[in-house]
Amino acid sequence: MYRHRVKKAPSPVFGDTLETLQYTINEQRLLNDADGNPYVFNLKAKNRAYQEAHGRALSDAVMKVIIKQMEKECDIVRQTVPFWIKDDDTTSPQANLLMSTDFKTAERVLVLIPNTMEILGSWSRRLLCNQSVDVGSMLSVVKQARAEGYGILILNPNAHWFVDGRASVDIPTKVDVPMIPKLNSPEEHVDYVLSTLVPEIASKKIFFIAHKYGAHALLHTLYKQFDMFKNRVAGIALIEGVHSIDSYSDNSFQKWWSLNAAAYIQSEEEEKGQVEFRVHTGCNCFKTGTQQFDFAIIDGMPHIFEFFAVRRDRDNTFSTYKDLMLPRDDRDPTTAVITIQDELVDDSYASYVDPEEEEAADDEDVEELDMGRLKIIDEAKA
Repeated sequence: MYRHRVKKAPSPVFGDTLETLQYTINEQRLLNDADGNPYVFNLKAKNRAYQEAHGRALSDAVMKVIIKQMEKECDIVRQTVPFWIKDDDTTSPQANLLMSTDFKTAERVLVLIPNTMEILGSWSRRLLCNQSVDVGSMLSVVKQARAEGYGILILNPNAHWFVDGRASVDIPTKVDVPMIPKLNSPEEHVDYVLSTLVPEIASKKIFFIAHKYGAHALLHTLYKQFDMFKNRVAGIALIEGVHSIDSYSDNSFQKWWSLNAAAYIQSEEEEKGQVEFRVHTGCNCFKTGTQQFDFAIIDGMPHIFEFFAVRRDRDNTFSTYKDLMLPRDDRDPTTAVITIQDELVDDSYASYVDPEEEEAADDEDVEELDMGRLKIIDEAKA
């Protein structure tokens, strides 16, 4: 008797441009297929692996277009990391950052740090494909920041492997694929890039926007390099951050963090605009009034730029403001009158999935489920 062996289907291969994928970006900055229909992730498709691979190929193709637009319209250039890689070296394991040409000389600078699994220049594949490509990518943020005089640095903390001559955020199936030096983890990447570049820049007004696990990687670096940053950071915005202050017990750092960081979090619609201090985040949390995946990026961003506007001309020397009783400013969540949440809030993804999105969350868990977040929450509960 012979047993029939079912062969595993090969991984689907797609084109790497919008043209080959037969998609366009319309005037409303939405993705449309060849028939003019918007992109849809087919929840009922039998081949979910195909759907996932197609969505990733599409987001990669979109970001190629967006990065070219950043380069053309926002004076953004690519920077190779590790920094010792020479321009003509294409074989050594390497990845790219994005930065404005005036990053080292600008009076104020803005550093953008994405969540895990996101490719260079992207906030959220979900928003990129299902909403506007401008808000799903970092393009709209970069445009506004450039108009307001910020130098820009966009980190790329998820490109760990060098596969077929290019950086990859996906875990490779091939054996003996090299990891990129200094990019072995988001924490290592953020620490390496910032500790190398910050001593070289003129600005003492450094602003950060970090999304989900990016907030954890940023907190790790700011604590580790506290002496370098404590007199130069003007504002820190954390969008749905998964960070926890519990492991960083230095009282001076915790006070500095609470005076400079603000978290922008999902919440009930009727809570929009409320500010609450949460012990495990170590900072005030602004409620954006949305419960949908990643929509805190859209709803929080106008408030983040208002927060930064308050801080643009501040003297950031820690000793000058650490003991001051700052007056309340409605645009600055760090000075708001607050309630105190002294119990751990389970702000895992499941808490914010509405019934219509629950199935989508299950099907897109590779993209949407941040294991770093769950690990931090579980450890805090223990």
